[in-house]
Amino acid sequence: MIVNKSMYPVTNTLQTITSMQKQFENLQLQLATGNRYNTLAEMGSDRVHTLNLEARLSRIEGYQANILTVENRMSFYTNGLERLDEIEADARALAVPGAYGTDGINFTNVRNQSTNLLKEVIDVLNTDITGQYIFGGNKSDTKPVASFDEIMNGPNGFVAYSQNRNAEDMGNGGRIDRTVTGTALTLTEDGAHDYGFKLDMVASTGVGISVSEATLADGEQQVSISVDAQPQPGDTVTIGITYPHDRDTVHYVTFTATDTTPLPEGGFAIGADAEETAANLHAAIGEKLGTLTETDLRSSSTYAAADNFFNATGEPQDPAATAWYRGQDSTNPRQTVSANVDEHTKAHYGVQANEAGFVELIKGLAVFAVSELSPLDETNAVRYDALVEIERSRLSEDNNAQAGSIEAITMELGLAASTVNTVKERHTQYNAQLETMLADITVAPREEVAMMLLTLQTQLQASYQATAMASQLTLVNYL
Repeated sequence: MIVNKSMYPVTNTLQTITSMQKQFENLQLQLATGNRYNTLAEMGSDRVHTLNLEARLSRIEGYQANILTVENRMSFYTNGLERLDEIEADARALAVPGAYGTDGINFTNVRNQSTNLLKEVIDVLNTDITGQYIFGGNKSDTKPVASFDEIMNGPNGFVAYSQNRNAEDMGNGGRIDRTVTGTALTLTEDGAHDYGFKLDMVASTGVGISVSEATLADGEQQVSISVDAQPQPGDTVTIGITYPHDRDTVHYVTFTATDTTPLPEGGFAIGADAEETAANLHAAIGEKLGTLTETDLRSSSTYAAADNFFNATGEPQDPAATAWYRGQDSTNPRQTVSANVDEHTKAHYGVQANEAGFVELIKGLAVFAVSELSPLDETNAVRYDALVEIERSRLSEDNNAQAGSIEAITMELGLAASTVNTVKERHTQYNAQLETMLADITVAPREEVAMMLLTLQTQLQASYQATAMASQLTLVNYL
């Protein structure tokens, strides 16, 4: 112990004052920074807890960044899908049976509006966020859908492709060979191909006419009709045919024997003998198939061209067609894009422009965009009604529950958005709890620090005063 002339032991007092001064400086620093500790070393056992809490907060921050990305993309999807659903409704509204307008003005109107709506559909499907295209699955660096001009008017575009398909389907009276020899008629598909009419069945009523079916060596179907005896008025021959856009649906054409003049629709005249009756039936079949070729078959052919051109994979089934879709082709589009939004939760929100709902909408608009239906006459009116029937079936709201429909995609993305929102709320609550726990360890409450400073300041002042007074005490002064 140091003993000065006043015989007052100053070492312990100075050490206490020095410690109090350091504590005072530390409290001043806490008050200025708001931090309880300035280095990890000062934290002691709290260091491990702090590092763990900060790591958890960092992970949550990463998840929240992913959630923000998902939410931004979802907002673009919502806007795009809402507009596509509106366009689908507009397309249905355009396709009204019998709505030809004065002098067929609606034919031109439907074609022009379909063209404009198709351009808008392509623009929507080529939506990008800062250069990332969102309707191409995980292939987001290029536009998923080719331009309108390339798709429709290019050298291998849909306009030329549909014209070529029409020529193939409509050739040779719808690709059916017809012969009549005496009282025997035959109808034969003219080759092993998928063009034109396909024969499905033949049937007759009455006892005068017999029928049969056969499959030839290369798979062509043939039906035979024999007028064995004069039919009675009202006896019928029915032929089942299919169209190229839908080989699963059979359409029936019935011819009825009659002895009235003029011939009613679908009738064939009972001649002077069986041979003449067979010739009349042959002529009636030829006339009916000719009419169907120019009307229903032509409309079906254009839709069949659309089915081949705008197929789901994006790659045309015909080398003479443009590849309209350039994005990713996955059997599960939603899985193509995902983001980790929690430790064990992923949001799947990929969308592809080649999903069924988008493709059917594109087909329906493209078919009307290439169909020249003017002027208004019986043939073009029937063609229009045939196109309308197919489009209304393809774009019917009855298809909303099918996989890949615009409505199904919207629902699936809505479920993903709901999951993301639930996780986001959980992160917000958990983040607040962790920050509170971290603050309890690391944050210096200003009121508490200020009170400690005032208390310590008072103690220091008292220590300084007591030390100063004690230092003046000596034995001489005491005596």
